Amino acid sequence: MAPLGKQYAALLEVCLVSLILTFVLWFYEAYLKCSMFWHFGLPKFIIIFITLLAITLPRRSFRIYGFLPRSPRFTLKWSSAFIAAFILPTVISIGMSAALGMAKPAGLSPLGVVLNVIFNMIFIGLVEEAYFRGYVQSRFNEVFDRRWRRLVFKAWKVDYGIGLLLTSVIFALIHIVNYWNPITSRWEPAWWMPIHILGTFAFGCLAGALREASDIYVSASLHGGIMTAYTFLSIYTSELILNISLFISWFIFFYLLTIFFHESENLKPRTMESKAMK
Repeated sequence: MAPLGKQYAALLEVCLVSLILTFVLWFYEAYLKCSMFWHFGLPKFIIIFITLLAITLPRRSFRIYGFLPRSPRFTLKWSSAFIAAFILPTVISIGMSAALGMAKPAGLSPLGVVLNVIFNMIFIGLVEEAYFRGYVQSRFNEVFDRRWRRLVFKAWKVDYGIGLLLTSVIFALIHIVNYWNPITSRWEPAWWMPIHILGTFAFGCLAGALREASDIYVSASLHGGIMTAYTFLSIYTSELILNISLFISWFIFFYLLTIFFHESENLKPRTMESKAMK
Protein backbone atom coordinates (compact mmCIF):
# COMPACT_ATOMS: atom_id res chain seq x y z
CA MET A 1 0.00 0.00 0.00
CA ALA A 2 1.26 3.47 -0.86
CA PRO A 3 2.15 6.02 1.83
CA LEU A 4 -0.72 7.99 3.33
CA GLY A 5 0.33 11.15 1.51
CA LYS A 6 0.02 9.45 -1.88
CA GLN A 7 -3.39 8.06 -0.92
CA TYR A 8 -4.63 11.54 -0.03
CA ALA A 9 -3.14 12.89 -3.26
CA ALA A 10 -5.00 10.27 -5.33
CA LEU A 11 -8.28 10.96 -3.49
CA LEU A 12 -7.85 14.70 -4.00
CA GLU A 13 -7.00 14.28 -7.67
CA VAL A 14 -9.96 12.03 -8.44
CA CYS A 15 -12.40 14.21 -6.47
CA LEU A 16 -11.10 17.35 -8.18
CA VAL A 17 -11.35 15.86 -11.68
CA SER A 18 -14.85 14.51 -10.90
CA LEU A 19 -15.96 17.92 -9.59
CA ILE A 20 -14.61 19.63 -12.70
CA LEU A 21 -16.48 17.11 -14.83
CA THR A 22 -19.68 17.68 -12.84
CA PHE A 23 -19.49 21.47 -13.14
CA VAL A 24 -18.79 21.21 -16.87
CA LEU A 25 -21.90 19.06 -17.30
CA TRP A 26 -23.97 21.50 -15.22
CA PHE A 27 -22.66 24.45 -17.24
CA TYR A 28 -23.32 22.64 -20.52
CA GLU A 29 -26.93 21.94 -19.55
CA ALA A 30 -27.45 25.53 -18.44
CA TYR A 31 -25.92 27.47 -21.33
CA LEU A 32 -25.22 25.34 -24.39
CA LYS A 33 -28.10 24.61 -26.73
CA CYS A 34 -27.46 22.15 -29.54
CA SER A 35 -29.29 19.71 -31.78
CA MET A 36 -30.90 16.72 -30.08
CA PHE A 37 -28.03 14.35 -30.90
CA TRP A 38 -25.33 16.76 -29.74
CA HIS A 39 -27.42 17.67 -26.70
CA PHE A 40 -26.85 14.12 -25.46
CA GLY A 41 -23.61 13.26 -27.27
CA LEU A 42 -21.41 16.29 -26.61
CA PRO A 43 -21.27 15.77 -22.80
CA LYS A 44 -19.89 12.30 -23.48
CA PHE A 45 -17.14 13.78 -25.64
CA ILE A 46 -16.35 16.06 -22.72
CA ILE A 47 -16.10 13.05 -20.38
CA ILE A 48 -13.73 11.12 -22.67
CA PHE A 49 -11.64 14.25 -23.27
CA ILE A 50 -11.18 14.80 -19.53
CA THR A 51 -10.43 11.08 -19.08
CA LEU A 52 -7.70 11.12 -21.72
CA LEU A 53 -6.20 14.29 -20.25
CA ALA A 54 -6.11 12.74 -16.76
CA ILE A 55 -4.21 9.75 -18.14
CA THR A 56 -1.92 11.32 -20.74
CA LEU A 57 -0.76 14.46 -18.92
CA PRO A 58 0.91 12.49 -16.07
CA ARG A 59 2.11 9.98 -18.73
CA ARG A 60 0.26 7.02 -17.28
CA SER A 61 0.06 3.63 -18.98
CA PHE A 62 -3.01 2.90 -21.07
CA ARG A 63 -2.43 -0.81 -20.50
CA ILE A 64 -2.37 -0.47 -16.73
CA TYR A 65 -5.45 1.76 -16.92
CA GLY A 66 -7.37 -0.97 -18.77
CA PHE A 67 -7.49 0.55 -22.26
CA LEU A 68 -5.26 -2.11 -23.84
CA PRO A 69 -6.59 -5.66 -23.28
CA ARG A 70 -4.25 -8.22 -21.78
CA SER A 71 -5.99 -10.87 -23.90
CA PRO A 72 -7.95 -9.54 -26.92
CA ARG A 73 -9.51 -12.97 -27.49
CA PHE A 74 -10.78 -13.15 -23.90
CA THR A 75 -12.10 -9.58 -24.11
CA LEU A 76 -13.88 -10.19 -27.42
CA LYS A 77 -15.41 -13.46 -26.21
CA TRP A 78 -16.83 -12.11 -22.96
CA SER A 79 -17.82 -8.72 -24.31
CA SER A 80 -19.88 -10.50 -26.97
CA ALA A 81 -21.34 -12.93 -24.40
CA PHE A 82 -22.49 -10.18 -22.02
CA ILE A 83 -23.97 -8.11 -24.85
CA ALA A 84 -25.82 -11.17 -26.15
CA ALA A 85 -27.15 -11.98 -22.66
CA PHE A 86 -29.17 -8.75 -22.77
CA ILE A 87 -29.77 -8.16 -26.47
CA LEU A 88 -31.04 -11.61 -27.47
CA PRO A 89 -33.84 -11.75 -24.84
CA THR A 90 -34.73 -8.19 -25.84
CA VAL A 91 -35.05 -9.08 -29.53
CA ILE A 92 -37.11 -12.18 -28.68
CA SER A 93 -39.37 -10.18 -26.33
CA ILE A 94 -39.99 -7.47 -28.93
CA GLY A 95 -40.60 -10.09 -31.62
CA MET A 96 -43.11 -11.97 -29.45
CA SER A 97 -44.85 -8.72 -28.51
CA ALA A 98 -45.20 -7.82 -32.18
CA ALA A 99 -46.46 -11.30 -33.11
CA LEU A 100 -49.10 -11.16 -30.35
CA GLY A 101 -50.12 -7.63 -31.25
CA MET A 102 -48.90 -6.31 -27.91
CA ALA A 103 -46.02 -4.17 -29.14
CA LYS A 104 -46.22 -0.41 -28.81
CA PRO A 105 -46.50 1.59 -32.05
CA ALA A 106 -42.90 2.25 -33.04
CA GLY A 107 -41.67 5.74 -33.68
CA LEU A 108 -38.08 4.92 -34.59
CA SER A 109 -36.75 4.92 -38.12
CA PRO A 110 -33.88 2.56 -39.07
CA LEU A 111 -31.51 5.49 -38.55
CA GLY A 112 -33.06 6.09 -35.12
CA VAL A 113 -32.43 2.47 -34.18
CA VAL A 114 -28.78 2.71 -35.25
CA LEU A 115 -28.26 6.00 -33.39
CA ASN A 116 -29.78 4.55 -30.21
CA VAL A 117 -27.47 1.54 -30.37
CA ILE A 118 -24.43 3.77 -30.96
CA PHE A 119 -25.40 6.13 -28.17
CA ASN A 120 -26.00 3.41 -25.59
CA MET A 121 -23.01 1.23 -26.49
CA ILE A 122 -20.43 3.96 -27.14
CA PHE A 123 -21.54 7.22 -25.52
CA ILE A 124 -22.87 5.58 -22.36
CA GLY A 125 -21.23 2.17 -22.01
CA LEU A 126 -17.72 2.82 -23.30
CA VAL A 127 -17.31 6.47 -22.30
CA GLU A 128 -18.57 6.09 -18.73
CA GLU A 129 -16.57 2.91 -18.15
CA ALA A 130 -13.46 4.57 -19.57
CA TYR A 131 -13.74 7.30 -16.95
CA PHE A 132 -14.92 5.38 -13.89
CA ARG A 133 -13.41 1.94 -14.32
CA GLY A 134 -10.54 3.10 -16.52
CA TYR A 135 -9.26 6.30 -14.93
CA VAL A 136 -10.83 6.49 -11.44
CA GLN A 137 -10.55 2.86 -10.37
CA SER A 138 -7.06 2.45 -11.82
CA ARG A 139 -5.89 5.62 -10.10
CA PHE A 140 -7.12 4.32 -6.75
CA ASN A 141 -5.49 0.94 -7.41
CA GLU A 142 -2.14 2.72 -7.63
CA VAL A 143 -2.32 3.67 -3.95
CA PHE A 144 -4.66 1.11 -2.34
CA ASP A 145 -3.91 -2.60 -2.14
CA ARG A 146 -6.21 -5.15 -3.71
CA ARG A 147 -6.26 -7.34 -0.65
CA TRP A 148 -9.60 -9.12 -1.13
CA ARG A 149 -10.38 -12.08 -3.37
CA ARG A 150 -13.93 -13.22 -2.77
CA LEU A 151 -16.77 -11.20 -4.27
CA VAL A 152 -20.14 -12.19 -2.69
CA PHE A 153 -19.93 -15.86 -3.70
CA LYS A 154 -17.05 -18.29 -3.28
CA ALA A 155 -16.83 -18.91 -7.03
CA TRP A 156 -16.47 -15.19 -7.78
CA LYS A 157 -12.76 -14.71 -7.22
CA VAL A 158 -11.01 -11.55 -8.32
CA ASP A 159 -8.35 -9.30 -6.80
CA TYR A 160 -9.95 -6.05 -5.63
CA GLY A 161 -9.72 -3.54 -2.84
CA ILE A 162 -11.01 -0.27 -1.49
CA GLY A 163 -10.40 1.37 -4.87
CA LEU A 164 -13.35 -0.53 -6.32
CA LEU A 165 -15.65 0.61 -3.49
CA LEU A 166 -14.53 4.25 -3.70
CA THR A 167 -15.05 4.25 -7.46
CA SER A 168 -18.55 2.82 -7.03
CA VAL A 169 -19.42 5.53 -4.50
CA ILE A 170 -18.27 8.28 -6.88
CA PHE A 171 -20.10 6.59 -9.76
CA ALA A 172 -23.32 6.56 -7.73
CA LEU A 173 -23.03 10.12 -6.40
CA ILE A 174 -22.32 11.68 -9.78
CA HIS A 175 -25.69 10.36 -10.99
CA ILE A 176 -27.30 12.99 -8.78
CA VAL A 177 -26.75 15.37 -11.71
CA ASN A 178 -29.77 13.64 -13.25
CA TYR A 179 -31.90 15.30 -10.57
CA TRP A 180 -30.00 18.44 -9.55
CA ASN A 181 -28.34 21.38 -11.27
CA PRO A 182 -27.59 24.35 -8.97
CA ILE A 183 -26.78 26.61 -11.93
CA THR A 184 -30.32 26.34 -13.31
CA SER A 185 -31.89 25.80 -9.86
CA ARG A 186 -33.18 22.46 -11.12
CA TRP A 187 -34.11 20.04 -8.35
CA GLU A 188 -36.31 17.19 -9.51
CA PRO A 189 -36.28 14.48 -6.84
CA ALA A 190 -38.37 11.38 -7.36
CA TRP A 191 -39.36 8.53 -5.09
CA TRP A 192 -37.06 6.19 -7.03
CA MET A 193 -33.97 8.41 -6.65
CA PRO A 194 -32.52 6.50 -3.63
CA ILE A 195 -33.13 3.22 -5.46
CA HIS A 196 -31.40 4.63 -8.53
CA ILE A 197 -28.37 5.77 -6.53
CA LEU A 198 -28.08 2.47 -4.64
CA GLY A 199 -28.54 0.58 -7.90
CA THR A 200 -25.74 2.51 -9.58
CA PHE A 201 -23.48 1.76 -6.61
CA ALA A 202 -24.23 -1.97 -6.88
CA PHE A 203 -23.67 -1.90 -10.64
CA GLY A 204 -20.44 0.02 -10.08
CA CYS A 205 -19.17 -2.77 -7.83
CA LEU A 206 -20.10 -5.37 -10.43
CA ALA A 207 -18.57 -3.45 -13.34
CA GLY A 208 -15.50 -2.77 -11.22
CA ALA A 209 -15.05 -6.49 -10.59
CA LEU A 210 -15.24 -7.17 -14.34
CA ARG A 211 -12.62 -4.53 -14.94
CA GLU A 212 -10.31 -5.98 -12.27
CA ALA A 213 -10.57 -9.38 -13.97
CA SER A 214 -10.07 -8.04 -17.49
CA ASP A 215 -10.26 -4.49 -18.88
CA ILE A 216 -12.70 -1.63 -19.45
CA TYR A 217 -14.19 -3.15 -22.62
CA VAL A 218 -15.87 -6.07 -20.87
CA SER A 219 -17.54 -3.80 -18.31
CA ALA A 220 -18.37 -1.31 -21.11
CA SER A 221 -20.07 -4.09 -23.09
CA LEU A 222 -22.19 -5.02 -20.09
CA HIS A 223 -23.04 -1.36 -19.38
CA GLY A 224 -23.93 -0.63 -22.98
CA GLY A 225 -25.84 -3.87 -23.43
CA ILE A 226 -28.04 -3.18 -20.40
CA MET A 227 -28.81 0.37 -21.54
CA THR A 228 -29.54 -0.74 -25.12
CA ALA A 229 -31.87 -3.50 -23.94
CA TYR A 230 -33.70 -1.18 -21.53
CA THR A 231 -34.08 1.53 -24.18
CA PHE A 232 -35.66 -0.70 -26.83
CA LEU A 233 -37.80 -2.63 -24.36
CA SER A 234 -39.13 0.71 -23.07
CA ILE A 235 -39.94 1.85 -26.61
CA TYR A 236 -41.55 -1.33 -27.94
CA THR A 237 -42.94 -3.37 -25.03
CA SER A 238 -45.02 -3.07 -21.88
CA GLU A 239 -43.52 -2.65 -18.43
CA LEU A 240 -44.37 -6.26 -17.57
CA ILE A 241 -42.55 -7.68 -20.59
CA LEU A 242 -39.64 -5.30 -19.95
CA ASN A 243 -39.22 -6.61 -16.41
CA ILE A 244 -39.52 -10.26 -17.47
CA SER A 245 -37.01 -9.83 -20.27
CA LEU A 246 -34.49 -8.06 -18.03
CA PHE A 247 -34.95 -10.70 -15.31
CA ILE A 248 -34.11 -13.43 -17.84
CA SER A 249 -31.10 -11.42 -19.05
CA TRP A 250 -29.75 -10.96 -15.53
CA PHE A 251 -30.28 -14.66 -14.81
CA ILE A 252 -28.22 -15.56 -17.90
CA PHE A 253 -25.59 -12.99 -17.00
CA PHE A 254 -25.06 -14.25 -13.46
CA TYR A 255 -24.82 -17.81 -14.77
CA LEU A 256 -22.10 -16.68 -17.19
CA LEU A 257 -20.36 -14.61 -14.53
CA THR A 258 -19.10 -17.64 -12.61
CA ILE A 259 -17.54 -19.01 -15.80
CA PHE A 260 -16.07 -15.59 -16.58
CA PHE A 261 -14.30 -15.31 -13.24
CA HIS A 262 -13.03 -18.88 -13.53
CA GLU A 263 -11.56 -18.26 -16.98
CA SER A 264 -10.10 -14.90 -15.92
CA GLU A 265 -7.91 -16.81 -13.46
CA ASN A 266 -6.06 -18.26 -16.44
CA LEU A 267 -5.01 -14.86 -17.73
CA LYS A 268 -1.49 -13.63 -17.21
CA PRO A 269 -0.93 -12.69 -13.54
CA ARG A 270 -1.04 -9.00 -12.83
CA THR A 271 2.09 -8.96 -10.72
CA MET A 272 4.03 -6.92 -13.27
CA GLU A 273 1.19 -4.40 -13.47
CA SER A 274 1.08 -4.15 -9.69
CA LYS A 275 4.81 -3.44 -9.60
CA ALA A 276 4.45 -0.85 -12.33
CA MET A 277 1.76 0.93 -10.34
CA LYS A 278 4.01 1.21 -7.35
